[in-house]
Amino acid sequence: MIKQHPFLYSSDKLSLLSSLQVQGKAGYRFQNWAQTYSSCPEKYFQPSSVEDVRQILAMARQSSKRVKVVGGGHSPSDIACTDEFMISLDKMNRVLEVNKEERRVTVEAGIFLCDLNEELTKHGLALSNLGAVAEVAAAGVIGTGTHNTGIDHGILPTQVVSLSLMTAVGEVLHCSDSVNQDIFQAARLHLGSLGVILSLTYQCQPAFRLHERQFPSTLTEVSLSGLIGKMAFVLLLSGCLEMLSFPFTKFQFNNIKGKLR
Repeated sequence: MIKQHPFLYSSDKLSLLSSLQVQGKAGYRFQNWAQTYSSCPEKYFQPSSVEDVRQILAMARQSSKRVKVVGGGHSPSDIACTDEFMISLDKMNRVLEVNKEERRVTVEAGIFLCDLNEELTKHGLALSNLGAVAEVAAAGVIGTGTHNTGIDHGILPTQVVSLSLMTAVGEVLHCSDSVNQDIFQAARLHLGSLGVILSLTYQCQPAFRLHERQFPSTLTEVSLSGLIGKMAFVLLLSGCLEMLSFPFTKFQFNNIKGKLR
């Protein structure tokens, strides 16, 4: 592990940077999915191993650069934007372990949930809940507190039972309810502020199928027909209910999902 020395001269810094195996890309332009925010980082990195991440962070320390990690870019905010160093974990996207007995899966942080879903199906497993889209990275989706609907479900970070992360000095921490508990609770909604998430273990459940019913209505129809009360009853039975209103109109869209028994 390379540690910063308070009396490291410029020539020593250049020697260190030239010895690093991971090379960043200049001229990369990041844009979030909604195309509402963008930035041009000084260096864009795509590490493929834990050691690669450690070298990038060492380079950042020696160059006094801030580091941002980006996933699928689906956050509607500018949280991932930077003009310094940016890391994408899209090459750290493997399934590391599937435990069918405990219904748990351990993955690298950069795997997209759409790819993880396909792998879980092969083992008869599924995530308990998903957000509106599945083209999101496993670590990013928890870092921004992604949620969906369901009376029995928490936000997606509540499905994570353990994780590992690398701090700014290159130390790897393993965190769970029994190890580094305080860091674990914070890291499950990290906002990119605690280090680089390397791997996560998700609690899964047996694979299942959903029945979906979609229909439009007006708010007046919903209130006068007692549909709200009926939907609350349906929610208790099905677990998932969405009512999407369109601002400055009288219309809304209703979506009910329930597990097939």
